[in-house]
Amino acid sequence: MNQKEARRKAAKLKAPRPVELPSGAWRCQVMVKGKRISVVDDDPEIAHAKALALKNGLIEAEKKTDKITLRESVKKYIAERKNVLSPSTVAGYEEILKNRLQTIMDMNTSEITTSVLQSAVNEEALKVSNKTIRNALTLVVAALGDDADVNIKRIRLPQRNTEEHKVLDVKNIIDLFEHIEGNSAEVPVLLAVWLCLRRSEIMGLCWDCVDFEKNKITIRRAYVKGPDGYVLKDETKTSASRRVLDCPAYIMEKLGKLKPPAAAPKERVFKIHPNTIYQSMKRISERYGIDFVGVHGLRHTSASIMLSLGIIDKVAMARGGWSTDVTMKQIYQHVFQEDKDLAAQKIDEFFTQIASGINPYLHTDLHTKKEES
Repeated sequence: MNQKEARRKAAKLKAPRPVELPSGAWRCQVMVKGKRISVVDDDPEIAHAKALALKNGLIEAEKKTDKITLRESVKKYIAERKNVLSPSTVAGYEEILKNRLQTIMDMNTSEITTSVLQSAVNEEALKVSNKTIRNALTLVVAALGDDADVNIKRIRLPQRNTEEHKVLDVKNIIDLFEHIEGNSAEVPVLLAVWLCLRRSEIMGLCWDCVDFEKNKITIRRAYVKGPDGYVLKDETKTSASRRVLDCPAYIMEKLGKLKPPAAAPKERVFKIHPNTIYQSMKRISERYGIDFVGVHGLRHTSASIMLSLGIIDKVAMARGGWSTDVTMKQIYQHVFQEDKDLAAQKIDEFFTQIASGINPYLHTDLHTKKEES
């Protein structure tokens, strides 16, 4: 039975109505002796029938004999998927296991309910962001499995931080270029703000990705943090992240000076620690009064410059390696104050002409037209 047919079946059923789970299975919940019990099946009609039978006492709920803590369940979930997940994802999961939702990690999985998770989320909200909590919650719910007595849609998360990421204006970019020249982080900074590269892509750049004859660089690898330190992986964040970019002569010349005479093809171009870029930018920013936006802020700046220059969405997406324009527009692209000022000036000029009786499109005096008529 395909998912379309299953959804059609589910829509016809009366309460308790089956709910489709992320796995594709269907869950039906009923209250029996004051306790919520879940029934899960691949067919919504079977899940519904079993739930009704439980509610009417025709069958008994299956008793769980195994006792496992949430921490053990999450560990098991990570271990089972370790070989198919990226090192950075595994590292992120283990970070969650170690630091997030600690008030419930040692509880038995059978005790974890929507209410229990909500209480844990409320405590986390005092310490970390909406995104961090959401990531932790997603992992926990996935580790609990489909038969857990949890409805993630009913859990309320803290409001998202709507503050935009800081970006560099033109003056700041000029100052940064001037003062970072000759620094070990100079070329990485140029690649981030000029070509819109991620830090992992910059650090994963190898000499076989740099074509000095055609002035192009290929983004095909990423240098990411895994559970046991940084690793070079032969894949990018997404398929859209794999791309070939024209590299300006200004940057190619600097790359040429960095290349050792006997550089191996898969030798990394930048052997500095990834945090060196951040620390170098921070020192220079503090010393010369440049706005500090962090390494990721350079990518935001690059995306915002493309918006300011009127680069069409598909071209900007291809350059930055985004698979859709939603993330690019909603998160990365910001409007520069200069563009706001210019827009205000144009709008003011438009309405000033109207207030003076002049058609701003035809540049004709509207009052004269009235007198003639």
